Amino acid sequence: MTAKVHGVMDAAGYDQLIRAIVPAQPLLLSTIIDSLPEDCGSILELGCGTGILTGMIREARPRAEITGIDLSPEMLKVASGKLGLESVTFLARDLRDPWPEKTFDAIVTSLCLHHVSPNDRYSVARRAARVLNPGGRFICGDIFRAATDWEERLLTESWVRAMKRGGAPGEVIDGMIRQRAERRPFLSTIEGFRRSLVDAGFSRCWVPFTSGFVSLVAGEA
Repeated sequence: MTAKVHGVMDAAGYDQLIRAIVPAQPLLLSTIIDSLPEDCGSILELGCGTGILTGMIREARPRAEITGIDLSPEMLKVASGKLGLESVTFLARDLRDPWPEKTFDAIVTSLCLHHVSPNDRYSVARRAARVLNPGGRFICGDIFRAATDWEERLLTESWVRAMKRGGAPGEVIDGMIRQRAERRPFLSTIEGFRRSLVDAGFSRCWVPFTSGFVSLVAGEA
């Protein structure tokens, strides 16, 4: 039996179910790709999971040296078995552990950092600022906290409708809503995370994509 992701799905079924749970995922990932530096020779992906984004990066930057880090061996097994990802270096480790001793032109992460504490998110941002080459970019697509309780309720209602349209089972929807309520106090707001990138040392920060609870925040070293 494989470990459950979010407590509701295993690695083998992740690719199919994640789009029902996060309807904005396709647009989020394509915006991450569009945000990569044009001249990008080395890329680090934090929380690469089953390699959905990794495959898109490989297609967009076929000559780039890509390193993917994920805590789950089950997810990495799925990723490493995908066509076209044979040259990617996959490492089974916590993103809070030491990264490869090198510099990168881009560091990307998708739907990952909300799983760690606010202090750890800031630590990741500071490390990213240190190991990026000049002009390199830290590109973070993630789940964020609404600014007000009213907005939180409104976005939750829209999210539930979207998950139902996407075919997510009722027990999965219930589990995701329960986890959202439990994690909300520990999530960053979009503006709060953008400020943390500035504090971490990024010279320019911007928000190229937002849809519901999902946003993309980027910083340039």
